Amino acid sequence: MNTFPLSQIIFSIGVLAVQAFQPPMTNFQYAFLSTIVRPHRVISKSVPAGRNKQSCGRHFMIQKDDIEQMQPNEDNIKSMIDSLLDSSISRAISTISNNPSMPSETRKSDKSQQTGAIIDAVISRASDQIKTSSKAPPSATLKNHKGKRSYLNNPAVNPTALGHSLWLEVIQPYQDTVIDATAGNGKDSLTLSKLLFPSGSEQSSALDKDCIDGKKAQLISIDIQQLACEKTLSLLEENFDSEIIKNNVQVLHQSHAPMPSLSKESVGLICYNLGYLPGADKEAQTQMTTTIYSLADSALLIRPGGLLSVLSYPGNGWKEHCAVSYFMEGLAMFTTRKTKGWVGFVDSIPSDYVLEQRHISSFDVNDIISRDDDDTVRQAVKLALERVKSDGFEKQTWRVFDHRPLGRPLSPILFSGMRIK
Repeated sequence: MNTFPLSQIIFSIGVLAVQAFQPPMTNFQYAFLSTIVRPHRVISKSVPAGRNKQSCGRHFMIQKDDIEQMQPNEDNIKSMIDSLLDSSISRAISTISNNPSMPSETRKSDKSQQTGAIIDAVISRASDQIKTSSKAPPSATLKNHKGKRSYLNNPAVNPTALGHSLWLEVIQPYQDTVIDATAGNGKDSLTLSKLLFPSGSEQSSALDKDCIDGKKAQLISIDIQQLACEKTLSLLEENFDSEIIKNNVQVLHQSHAPMPSLSKESVGLICYNLGYLPGADKEAQTQMTTTIYSLADSALLIRPGGLLSVLSYPGNGWKEHCAVSYFMEGLAMFTTRKTKGWVGFVDSIPSDYVLEQRHISSFDVNDIISRDDDDTVRQAVKLALERVKSDGFEKQTWRVFDHRPLGRPLSPILFSGMRIK
């Protein structure tokens, strides 16, 4: 059967992909690509008479020296090339395969011509896509920064990773103010800084422009423990230019209650990772009173479109966890249509004794019930929500979610509150 080898189609399109988004190939890479293409020659037992390997591939058989001169292109070409590759191979296989509706002689004479036309179309379309992408304005690179990062190659493998993926959708690179309210070992601060200051050729110019416009991007990391501040600063210094650390980063050795003095509705994201510092004294951990006070401060700082992200650990303290859960839900209840509104919701919070019983039952923790029938959780949540309501925008609107792994009761729970108005 006189067919144009499918291996040539795959090799040619593969070279396009390399040219679009890979650096120059090494000798080993060239040999490897050639090796994985050659086995596909099973559809054609021999090269047609009068045609050597180079002429069979026409000008699409690119030599090794040409590949070594290829230059990398825009990162976002990869997805377009992948889609184009799948579509083109499917079309080529369909064309090369036998078509019962055509006379056999016609199929033999037309296959090489049809296949060549398909390859020409593939080359033309790929070139057009590459030219279009290369002309994209610098702002497009900032908008597409989300494709350059992932968390352990899976953006939703655990609550921490899910939180990072949500941050990605909220933070405005080179523009926002973001706060890590519990810096700890600095891992969340590092993630925030990578989202706020994504690497790229536009980095310095974008930062300079923001300063000129009077809107300075900044990361503020807070922790009450000196060791945590030192670890956080050290980690940031290892990963970022000293100018960014000096001009756009603050590591504050202080409590997150109260929060730093900033303009209301001026912060894009504030995150909390409650509990204790890993590797340090477990007795030095966040407490309900200061945490809820700090959350109220944060809710007043979050801009519309911003996010309040809280990772709570049910096994570390029932009182703090319950208060955080009710506070976050209370933000969403500001716009409820239920009778008595958010005030009725707060008044329905059970006593501490009942909350503790429910917590032990729900999360299977081995605590001794204190039989403390006070209302400290309800009072703390009510005071905090009253302050957010009275000092904040009158018609503020929140959408709040809690994310928890099913079947793992003691895993951390992520509360995410989006300020949408």
